[in-house]
Amino acid sequence: MLSRNNFHLSIIAILFVIYAGARALTAPPILDKPRVLADTTAYERISREPIGSVDLWAASRPVMFPLLLKAAQQDFDRAAAFQLALSIPAWGVLALMVSRFLRHPALQVAGFAVVLLFSLERHIAGWDFVMMSESLSITTIILFTAACLWLLEGWHLIKVAAVLLAALLLAFTRDTNAWVLLALAALMVVAVAARWTKPKTLVLAGGLALIFMLGNASANRGNRWVFPLGNLLTQRVLPDSSALSYFESCGMPVSPALLQLAGKYANSDDQAMFGGPELESFRLWLYQHGKGCYMGWLVSSAGQQAWAALYQTGSLISFDTVDRFFSNRYAPLLPPQVGAILYPERFTLWIWGFSTLVAVIAVWKRAWRINALWAAFICLNLLVFPHLFLTWHGDAMAPDRHALSVGVQLYLGFWILVMLLVSELTVCIRKDGAGLRSGNQQGMALRL
Repeated sequence: MLSRNNFHLSIIAILFVIYAGARALTAPPILDKPRVLADTTAYERISREPIGSVDLWAASRPVMFPLLLKAAQQDFDRAAAFQLALSIPAWGVLALMVSRFLRHPALQVAGFAVVLLFSLERHIAGWDFVMMSESLSITTIILFTAACLWLLEGWHLIKVAAVLLAALLLAFTRDTNAWVLLALAALMVVAVAARWTKPKTLVLAGGLALIFMLGNASANRGNRWVFPLGNLLTQRVLPDSSALSYFESCGMPVSPALLQLAGKYANSDDQAMFGGPELESFRLWLYQHGKGCYMGWLVSSAGQQAWAALYQTGSLISFDTVDRFFSNRYAPLLPPQVGAILYPERFTLWIWGFSTLVAVIAVWKRAWRINALWAAFICLNLLVFPHLFLTWHGDAMAPDRHALSVGVQLYLGFWILVMLLVSELTVCIRKDGAGLRSGNQQGMALRL
């Protein structure tokens, strides 16, 4: 007969089997026709480069999705199956790690179930059948979070190595992920300086910073910043007279041909930005000074640019038009009513505001001394805006799709917060109940 301790683990195992079976059994009709988008062609081209080629590892797109296509031999049906096969266990591991921090077996089962249900929401699960990097980006974020939770259970070099390996995969899936890792490393340095954590955390922060440098070097070698920066210039700089004046002072050649691209994208007018002879001097400036000038502009107008990103938060994170990217055959496993609760497209700012307030209080109270899961929630929440800012200023094309990971981060952090609050409330109720029983027993003893 199963003991009480083992019974809840058996329930967790059964839940995962049901979860994995449901995802696998409902997938074949969609796997037969995954969604192919315009950027898929670029990923496929890169995937055909030899495994040892610099043109694979430092190309115009990050390497992780091309590697998956290479493993699938450029068969999109097989690639979608690979994405699904990676996603299912990744979410299972995260759900298990989160549940281990909860204080009661029933809460552990409930927490495990909530994380798995969250992963079935269409904003997340639908990307497994799209031939882009979104599915891998979500999967690597989940693996990185799970590895960090494992490390929070107790410091060990093997766990540190697991975190850094997951971070490496994350950084080479999407370039903005590398910048988020750098932001996390900075947060760790602050935590050490404030004596919230031990100095050995600097080893992990240094590893994350090194991974950022590797990812950034790959992006620079592949000129992955050029086209997104072109979009930012045409969409946000050229139509803005004050911004345009700053870039002119920064040496950007402004010509009628360049101004004709205002409000368009960098590949508009038959790729005029990158091939038109009348924009040759602009291209020279773009490659030599464009990135530094754009960063200088962000610093010079930091408050204005932060507000611009903040103003877009609700629409970017809610991403209510996500279905336009999915295969026509995709149908969410969750009923819409349940999905709307787990990944609410409304009240985004309220949820973020409440979570941030609790995160600040948790930092003030050093809540991680009670339960280390608080540290994970705090990091997830405090990095939401830096992640959103990086995404908003990473590319002006399809910003809602690029901000997908920000939404996953925000809502995952929120549900971890809910679990923590319920767990702490349960502990308080049990303590009060124990105190009441103890008082009753003492009263009976006095009467006797």
